Amino acid sequence: MADVDGYQNSNRSLVKPTSSLTPEYLCLAGAYGTVFIVGVTGNVVLLLASALSRKLQTRTSYLIVSLSVSDLLVCVVQPLQVVSMLVRNSTALPKVLCQLTAALDIISIGSSVITMMLIAVNRCVLIIKPRHTYNRIFSSRKLVVMVTISWLYPAAVLVLPQLIGHGRLGYNALTRVCICDFTHKNSNTFVYLVICSSSIAFGVTFFSYWLIFRRVKRRALKSKSRSMPTEKSCRRHTELAITKNLLCVVCCFVLCVSPFMGVFLAIPFLKGPALHRVLRVMPHVSLPLVLDSCLNPFIYGWKHPHFRVVMACVLRRRWRDIPRPSRLLARILDYNTGDRQTPQGISVTKSYEAQSEKLTTDINDM
Repeated sequence: MADVDGYQNSNRSLVKPTSSLTPEYLCLAGAYGTVFIVGVTGNVVLLLASALSRKLQTRTSYLIVSLSVSDLLVCVVQPLQVVSMLVRNSTALPKVLCQLTAALDIISIGSSVITMMLIAVNRCVLIIKPRHTYNRIFSSRKLVVMVTISWLYPAAVLVLPQLIGHGRLGYNALTRVCICDFTHKNSNTFVYLVICSSSIAFGVTFFSYWLIFRRVKRRALKSKSRSMPTEKSCRRHTELAITKNLLCVVCCFVLCVSPFMGVFLAIPFLKGPALHRVLRVMPHVSLPLVLDSCLNPFIYGWKHPHFRVVMACVLRRRWRDIPRPSRLLARILDYNTGDRQTPQGISVTKSYEAQSEKLTTDINDM
């Protein structure tokens, strides 16, 4: 284990303050800027789709919306990270703003990890357990509690150690971004907490999808020996299509987070020049991590059987083509037609609301 007190001063001496813009960091800044533009656009479209169609307002959508919000926050703070990266000075951003940037980045990514785990467990229970068990475990009220915990836990892991003097947030001259100060004498406490929490979350995620794979394989063998009613077969096909789409999201996240986690795992065991060299690549390995935040909307738009249709309507601004419009969309359409106060307008609104209530999707129509 590294003796942080011993290498703190040596690390600082290895960093030469400069504001020169090297091609390496200019390219990184351009990449992070692209993540900001694409990620904000994609996640806003995804959130709009969830708000405007009742077809997407299902139980699993609680988790998808939470994941999209965390991705959106990660993308929003990237311009501030670009400023600190290019200027390479602790005064590039005000101290409080730099700490807020680091906190939003860390909490949002932590929430994403927990939400991925909850999505995997959600699909696992849906596939391998009876319907009444799924309804009991993933009721709307319990899902709200789960989403709340997915945000409060990473916030607690970040804040509580700092309150007792274990680590701090701010500009780090070694990494050139606003993040945890790894030169602090007790910074390893935060590193260990993140490693333990992430290991548990990824373990539960992989185990859940392994159970899904085993159940799907058994069902495939049984379906060869007997026929299945068309309606039930169609429902299972939809369940599997949605589960495969969410598996793609999880796999993409794991691939993007792996380089960063490799560097993060090495930090407690390094000191002096070795630690300096590892922390210097932190902005490079963080790029795939934040890149994942703008990839998820494309995965939903490309593979998800329901999000694909609604997101296409949002991008083309074909609001009336959105299937199963929500009450919000019905009222907006009614307002734009100028019929809001007329009997005809009232009947249009009621018809939309009746359609939404009648065709409210069940847990499989994500």
